Amino acid sequence: MVTIYDIARAAGVAKSTVANVLSGKGKVSEATRQRVLYYARELGYRPNLLARNLSQHRTFTVALILPTIANPFYPEIMEAIEHILRQRDYQTLFCNTHGDFALGRQQMERLMSRWVDGYIIMGSSMDIADIAHYFRQGVPIVLCDWQENESPSGIPQVTVDFFRAGQLAAEHLLALGHRRIAVIVDEPQQHLRLEGFRTTLRQAGLELPPDRIALGDSSLESGYAAARQLLSVGQELAPPTAIFATNDWMALGAMELVLDRGLRVPEDVSIVGLDDIVVSAHLRPPLTTIAIPKTRLAQEATELLLAQIEAASQEQGRELPPAGEGTDGAAQRQGVTAPLRLVPPSLVVRQSTAVPASP
Repeated sequence: MVTIYDIARAAGVAKSTVANVLSGKGKVSEATRQRVLYYARELGYRPNLLARNLSQHRTFTVALILPTIANPFYPEIMEAIEHILRQRDYQTLFCNTHGDFALGRQQMERLMSRWVDGYIIMGSSMDIADIAHYFRQGVPIVLCDWQENESPSGIPQVTVDFFRAGQLAAEHLLALGHRRIAVIVDEPQQHLRLEGFRTTLRQAGLELPPDRIALGDSSLESGYAAARQLLSVGQELAPPTAIFATNDWMALGAMELVLDRGLRVPEDVSIVGLDDIVVSAHLRPPLTTIAIPKTRLAQEATELLLAQIEAASQEQGRELPPAGEGTDGAAQRQGVTAPLRLVPPSLVVRQSTAVPASP
C-alpha cells in the first residue's frame, strides 16, 4: 500500500509537506502542491480514512436497525436515510432483527465492536430495555417510528402522530357515508391508530364493536386472514362496507381477499391503508391511504442523531473518559436533542374508497 513516505520520496519533499498538502493545512507553494498531488495520483495513493476519522473520534458510519425489509415501508425509509447521510459523507449499515430481541442485542454488540458512531433504531426491532442500557452508556441513539405501546423516557425519538392518522381515516370514511366500518390492526404496537379511529367514530355517534376489529401482524398474509374473518358468513352484524387497515401491507391483503370473494373494491367494500408505500399508488384500484412523510421522518431522525454524534465527538476531544467508561453519556448530551419529534400524517384519496352501495 502506498504511503505518504512513498509520495515524499518520489516528489523530493518532506513527509510533513505531503501531509500538509493532503490535509489542506499549512503553507505550501502551488508548484509544490501540484507536484505532490501528481505523484499521489501516479502512485495510486489511497488515504487511510479509518485512521483519519479515528483521530476525529468518529468513523462516519451510522447503523440503521429495523425489524424487517419484507414490508416495503422499511426499505423506503432506509433509502431516504442513506441518501441524507451520504450527503454528509457518512456510510450506512443496515441490520434486520426480524423482531427477535436476542438477535437485536447480538447485532448491536457486533456493530459497537466495529466503531459505529450512532444508531437509528426502528420499532419492534429491539427490546427497549437493551436500547436504554446502551443509551445510558453514552451511545448516540435515535428511535424512529417506534411502536406506539411504549413511551421510552429520555431517548430521542422521531415518530408520526398516529392518533391523528387514525382520525383522518375515520373522518374520510364517515364523510363518504360509511357506518358499517371494520378495522384490521396490529395490536398493541399500533394502538394509537386504533384509538384515533375509534375516538372519531364515537364522536360521530358510532361504536366499534369487537366483532369489527380483527388482529394482524402487519403482514400481507395477516391482512388477508383478518379480512376473511371480518367478511365471514354467520356474523351477528351485517358485513362492513369499509375496512381500515392500520398499514398498507395489511390493506393489500384485505383487498386481495375481497376480490377473491367476488366482491368489488370500492363498490362493495371500501379499503383504507396507512403508510403510502410506493406500490399502493399502482394497484387496481389504487389504494386510499394515510401517508407518512418518509423523507421528513428520515431527515428529523438523522438530524437528531448527528447532533448527538457531534456532541460525543467534542466531549471525547476534550479528553474526557470515553462514553460508557465511568461517565453518564446520556447526561453529557442533555439539551442537545429534543425528547420527541412528531411528524404529521396526511390523507391521500385514491380509487379504493367510495360512497357505500347500501345505506
